[in-house]
Amino acid sequence: MVELLGRSNGMGYQLHLFFQWFDIASILAYTIAFVSVIQLIEFALLKPLDNLARRWRL
Repeated sequence: MVELLGRSNGMGYQLHLFFQWFDIASILAYTIAFVSVIQLIEFALLKPLDNLARRWRL
């Protein structure tokens, strides 16, 4: 919300702008790109750290 209200750039602002223009293709492109980056971070960084932290339970 802060990015939508207070910034004139960024992903949230772009999504809001595309939503106002009814540009569904761009909304989907930004959303898929964002989800892909988040999933990459999850599987490349967070999952190995989680496995390392849970190693003591085995």
